[in-house]
Amino acid sequence: MAGSRDFPTAPDWYRPLLRLERTALRRVFAGKARRARELSVELGGVANHVRNEELGHMAAERLVPGLHAPANQMAQHAARYSWAMRLCDDRRVLDVGCGVGYGSYMLSWVARSVTAFDVDPDAIAMAKERYPGVDYRLADVTQIHMPEADVAVCFEVLEHVSDPARVLKAVIGAAPVAIFSFPNPLLSGSHMNPHHINDWPLSTFKSELRRAGARKITIYRQGLRTTSVKRAGAPWAAVWVAQVER
Repeated sequence: MAGSRDFPTAPDWYRPLLRLERTALRRVFAGKARRARELSVELGGVANHVRNEELGHMAAERLVPGLHAPANQMAQHAARYSWAMRLCDDRRVLDVGCGVGYGSYMLSWVARSVTAFDVDPDAIAMAKERYPGVDYRLADVTQIHMPEADVAVCFEVLEHVSDPARVLKAVIGAAPVAIFSFPNPLLSGSHMNPHHINDWPLSTFKSELRRAGARKITIYRQGLRTTSVKRAGAPWAAVWVAQVER
C-alpha cells in the first residue's frame, strides 16, 4: 500500500525526496471534505479502485472510458496512443498491458494488425465487447512467447508489476521498436496510487531499459497540464515516454 512502505524500489538518494513529498501529501489530503467525497467511490470494479488508507485517496488501477475516465488523465493517455500512431502505420503492433482496450483500438486505426495483452480477465472481456478489430488475449507476457511484431507499446505498466525487468526484456525482445511510459513518482506516481510498486527517477528508467537490451533510447515527456508528447526528458515531467530500438 502506498505510504505504508519505504519505497524499496527507489535508489537510496531518491528516497528522501519521496518521503518529503509523502509528508506534504498527508496534509493535502487531510481534509474531511475530500475524504467524504471519495468514500462514495465503489471499491473494486473493472477500474479496480483501491483506497490509500494513509492519504484517504482513492486510486484506480486502470482508466475505463464511460465509467472511470477523469478528463485530464483520459486526455493524457489518449494523446500518448495518438502520438504512437506515427510508428504504427501499416505495422504489426503489440499492446502490452492494454487494460480495457481503448488504446489498442486507437492503434488499430492505422496499424496492419494489433495484438493486445492483459492479465486481468474483466479488462480483456470488456475490451472484446467494446472494441472490435483487435486480437485481445488474456496473458502474462512474462510467461508466454509473444508473437513477432514491428512495434510494441507498453504504457502505464512498469510501475505496476513486481518484476519490471522481465516485462522490459519480453517487450524489447518481441519487436525491434518499442515504446514505454513511466510516471514521475514525484508528480504522478506511487504516493497517490496504491497500485504502483516501482518508484524510479528518470535515470533509473533509462538504466533499466539499457539493462533489458535497448541500444538506442529517445526520451520524450508529458506535463501535468499538457497532453502533448514532447522531445527530451525532464526530471520535472509528469510522465516519461521512451522510444527504444534493440
